[in-house]
Order: sequence, then C-alpha cells, then structure tokens
Amino acid sequence: MLADIANAIRVQNGGTGTYLPSEMAAAVLALDGTRAGTPFQAVAGTGTGVISDAVFDGIADAIRAQNGLAETYTPGEMAPAILALAWDVGLKMRAILLSDGTLEFNYRDGRSSDVPGAVILDAWEVDPAGYSSAGARPWDDAKLSVTRAVFDGDFSEGGLANASYLFHGFENLVEVEGFEELSGATSMNQMFVSCPSLETIWADGFTSSATSGSLMFSGCSRLVGGRGYVPGQMDNHAELNYGEDGVLTDPASDRRTWFRCFLYADGELVLTAATEPEAGRELVSSGRLCANARYNSVGYQPWYDHRHDVEAVEIAADMAPTTT
Repeated sequence: MLADIANAIRVQNGGTGTYLPSEMAAAVLALDGTRAGTPFQAVAGTGTGVISDAVFDGIADAIRAQNGLAETYTPGEMAPAILALAWDVGLKMRAILLSDGTLEFNYRDGRSSDVPGAVILDAWEVDPAGYSSAGARPWDDAKLSVTRAVFDGDFSEGGLANASYLFHGFENLVEVEGFEELSGATSMNQMFVSCPSLETIWADGFTSSATSGSLMFSGCSRLVGGRGYVPGQMDNHAELNYGEDGVLTDPASDRRTWFRCFLYADGELVLTAATEPEAGRELVSSGRLCANARYNSVGYQPWYDHRHDVEAVEIAADMAPTTT
C-alpha cells in the first residue's frame, strides 16, 4: 500500500526518489503538475509493521489540500486519489484562495503563491475582460472567507482593464496589498461596495488610469487613507490618491494612529492603545479605530452590533496624547 502511494507520487512528479512514510504528505503537497522525467516504479515488498494513523491522516490532508475536496480516504484509496490530481497550468491571471484567508492575484505559468507557508485551497482564472456583476466572478462563493487580498508583482502584466466588482460584498476583507498592480485598470465601478471591515488599501507607486469608478467605496465605513481620509458613500476613482482626500496608504508613509476597542461581557467598553484585552475578562467584541480619522457614517464602530450592551465607557490612560 505504501509502495502504491510512493509510486503514485513519482508518477505525478516524474521522479526517482524514495520516500519514508513520514515524508509522503510533504511530497504530495509539493506536487505541482511538473514532471522531471520518467518515474521510478517500485515493486511492492513484503514485511510487517505498524504505521501510525498520523501518517495516513497527513497524506489524506495533503491530498485534500491539492484537490480542494472534503473527501475522506482510506489508505487503499490514497494512491488512486494522488493519480487523479490535476493542475492548473498555463500563463494566465489567477485569483488564489489560501488557507489563511488571503485571496492572492498573480499572472504566471501555473498555480503558485508568494505567501510564505501558503496552502492553496482553490484557484480561479481571472477574465481579462473583467466582470459585469459581482455574481459573475468565479470566486463569489468564497467572498466571506477572505480577510486579505494581495496582488503579486506580476499581476499587472496580465493587462486587466476592468476591475469593477472585484471585491464587491467582501464583508470580512480587512486590507488590500499591492494595489499599484491595478494602475492600468480603467474601470473600477462598485469595486469595494459593502466591504464594512476594510481598513487599508496599501499601494506603492499607484498611478491611476481609471476613467470610471462609481460607488467604488459605498459601504466601506472603516476605510481610512494614509493621511486619515474616510471616503463618503458617493466617492469614486478620484479618491485613489495619497493626499488629504485620498484612500490609498503608502507603506512608507502611513500617518495613521490606531487604538483598540474592547467590549466586555459586564457591559464596559474600553478604548485603549493596548493591543490585547485584559486577561480574565470575557470579551464580547473587539476591533480597532483610527484616532486621526473623521468617520462619517453609522455603524463603523467595532461594537456597533452590541451597542445596546454598552453600560459604561472607559478611556484608558494610555489614550492621552503625548508630545515630543
């Protein structure tokens, strides 16, 4: 059985290496559709011994990480499952969902990630023509799983001109990195509509080519630009800048100051510069706000859904302004 699993791995990678049982899960995770040559095929031997369940659990987890399925596999089913793996190959723009909640965009030959330790859960080709609605995006069903979006440095080479609806309805999206890769996009209509958790759009050297971007930030009640600007419901692509009325943040020039908001089960809301809640107290909700932002809509507060539970507010001493 182990020989069958090892043979299946070698068929997929075209290798001649041998694998200890404890090495097989990592070998399955390393498969990417590239075959080095003619695979070595071992003849099953005879012998006795006990293989830990953890070994087979690891192999099964690796298979599921590769095929994106929720299937369970007996040891005898693992070799056929490995042989059935298929890979997304070819030079194209992709949106790649990672296990840490990142949606990564890149343009390259084959499915891969630049995020350290990334485990790819799913991937979709990005249509160069863009999308006419949020529901037309192939990753729409995964939108609530995404907390961060990253554009890799090669994405702009794909030539995406229409970025409309790209993150429409991403309710748990907190930050976007590498937005400069969209400098060539001309249409950005409703790009971030209903992204109430979005705080930051990081961009290093963005130059706008956008000619349309209606309702681009509608429902982005927590978005703050690098100089403290909070967009209005009707703001559009004109606010894609780094100035006093801009929503972008340059990683090298971030002027924002953040504080934490902790609502405890006893009804006390604590506003503090501390990053962690008080030990031993039951937490109802938490989040952060920008001290030098002028928020302009209802519902931006992290405790808003529990506002009726607030009985007292403490502004911690560490919130006092300092001078140098």
